[in-house]
Amino acid sequence: MLKKTVFRPLLILVGCLYIPLAAQRIDQFPKKTDPLYKKVEMFDKLMLGNHWNEGTIMQYVIFPPAGLERPIIGPQADCLDPTSEMLAAYSYKYAITKDPEDRKIANRIFEGILKLEKVTGVSGLVARSFNQTDKPLWHEKVFWYNEWHPSSSMPNYRWLGDLSADKFTSIFYGVGTFWEFCADAAYRKKAAGLLDRFIGRVIDDNFKLTDLDGKMTLWGNFCPNLPHQELNSLEMLAALKVTYRVTGKERYNAAYHMLIDRYHYDDHQINSKILFPVAWRNVGDDYHAARSMYMLMRYEEDRSLMIKYKMNLNRHWYDWKDMKFDFESSIWFIMVYQVLTDENIMTKDRQRAIKDMWGFDRGSKVFKVPQEDGTFKMVKSEYEGTAAAMIRNYWFGRYYGLIDEKW
Repeated sequence: MLKKTVFRPLLILVGCLYIPLAAQRIDQFPKKTDPLYKKVEMFDKLMLGNHWNEGTIMQYVIFPPAGLERPIIGPQADCLDPTSEMLAAYSYKYAITKDPEDRKIANRIFEGILKLEKVTGVSGLVARSFNQTDKPLWHEKVFWYNEWHPSSSMPNYRWLGDLSADKFTSIFYGVGTFWEFCADAAYRKKAAGLLDRFIGRVIDDNFKLTDLDGKMTLWGNFCPNLPHQELNSLEMLAALKVTYRVTGKERYNAAYHMLIDRYHYDDHQINSKILFPVAWRNVGDDYHAARSMYMLMRYEEDRSLMIKYKMNLNRHWYDWKDMKFDFESSIWFIMVYQVLTDENIMTKDRQRAIKDMWGFDRGSKVFKVPQEDGTFKMVKSEYEGTAAAMIRNYWFGRYYGLIDEKW
């Protein structure tokens, strides 16, 4: 049994290289009383050490004895969220520091997203996550999202399918931010190629996310011929705007205006924020909307469309202005609003919320681990959540002058 706060990381940071070294441990943990910059630095080391999976960033890891020799990956359905957040964080960071080591880390994370495509064996099809293993790991059987496949393109790998609209947003937000703030000419070309294949495949399938079997995924409906959520209209417009900017290909600009002129996605997106009844408000949906509006509104030049996008932002602000900061990205909504409107809304309470940002508390629980004979073994292990959003929030705020480096 592991002692408290002793962990075996997947990798350690040596210079800019990530080297498998199970004997090393990344175990320094911040205190809530530490200054913000120190908390971010320490959580960053924990994420790059304990949560690193060949460039992708895991949202949750389980340590031995329930884990393997290395920390086992737990639930993986949301892998693209922390991966895109860390990619964005290092992109903003590089834009400030111009440190080639920061760019190298961002490049490695982007390569992890490329591997999420490669592992599926299908051009433009992106996995939720992957593991290097020649047989199912135990958590595949017990965590709720279990659409795992053996890789046809990468022997001894397994990958998780059924991509959803929120991970679609993570891809164009993370890759688009990387292209804009960090990537050199070679990586800009790679980023453009990935978005071209990924968004192009969605267009080819009539604006639907489709899986390995060619069928639409459970939450992959952006289709103009099918009823879908207003939020999905916003996400698709943002994805097309980003992909057109990154690739320069007219097909994405044409698709953008077709969805507006023929199917009125610009009108639909206004109501992507559910305000009433209050119980229906969803902070997770707010996050996908905030990322979409951040990308879309900075690129749009048409005044009439900007009025409609600002209407959507104002609907969100009606809720955000009174929101408690108990969600990891709630304070980021405030920062995004100020960046998009240039209104100074940074009160002392909001600044305090920024200074108090926190990544995760370590935990310990008993895991029900299935055995080969069909029985289960109860194993107590420690685990870590994700601090990727907090790290992104920090470097976003630093880049836009909303966070003092001395905090």
